[in-house]
Amino acid sequence: MTQQPSKDLETKNPLHTHYPRYFDINMRYYLGENNHQKGVNRTKVSVLIAIRFSIVTPGIVRWLYGINHRLALEHLNRLEKDRLLRVVKTHRSPDGRVYVPTYTAAKFAEELMGIDVYFRSNKNPALQFNQNNVAHNLINAFVMLRGIHNYHSDETYAPMWSGFITEPEFKRINNLSDARTVDGAVRLLDGSVAAVEIEHSFKNKTARQVILLKYLASLKKNDYSKIFLFSQSVKIFDDIKRLHEQLFEEMPQRFDKKTRAPLLSESDAELLRASIIYRTKLCSEIEKMFYS
Repeated sequence: MTQQPSKDLETKNPLHTHYPRYFDINMRYYLGENNHQKGVNRTKVSVLIAIRFSIVTPGIVRWLYGINHRLALEHLNRLEKDRLLRVVKTHRSPDGRVYVPTYTAAKFAEELMGIDVYFRSNKNPALQFNQNNVAHNLINAFVMLRGIHNYHSDETYAPMWSGFITEPEFKRINNLSDARTVDGAVRLLDGSVAAVEIEHSFKNKTARQVILLKYLASLKKNDYSKIFLFSQSVKIFDDIKRLHEQLFEEMPQRFDKKTRAPLLSESDAELLRASIIYRTKLCSEIEKMFYS
């Protein structure tokens, strides 16, 4: 798919010099004309998922490749045998296990992406990832990949976005303290950039205020032009909307002690209202895949 140059990418924001090379990594899975090509394609995509998201699971490849659980396990165990992945048993994963990449996988991914991979191997593979973030990372991987693999009911290919940057990649290229580290960013079909956030738990008003102010700073610096929120629960979305509306009313009436300026101007509130998009489209799919 040919991309039009993004207006966002023409700004002087240093982040935008790094965005395109990640957006251009092809994460679409193609079936392949024969079993050999199918295997080659699956190996490439599975390794890229493991490298870019730090883990991959049978559930993710089962969904992505349209295969059953047994075949998904066989595929990942074959990559383990080929020393591309290592398995870690953990109750944090819906599958009871995750697979982490090896140094060999990192070198393979570098060839595929044309980007240096920051990789730290560990004798204990369980120390290569944060156990507390497993569910979050898997939902994030599903959402990012789901946007690439979107089809209309008549099976016409209709991606939500053409490429993405994962949370670890975003952290590496964005070391600005006032920018909120989001769960990733995507390049939309018009070339603009949207942040992606996975909201799978309730947060209090204080936390929401901090998040809103960091969103605002990033929007004003043109790190991205909108924020897509995804969740497994419409109730979580309803709670976020309720707190946001309260804050949009309250913050313009409260003042920063140092600058004596309002915490949020009316125009800032309108910018945030227009830029935060609640994507309910995948709620039921996320709930079924990770919470059923």
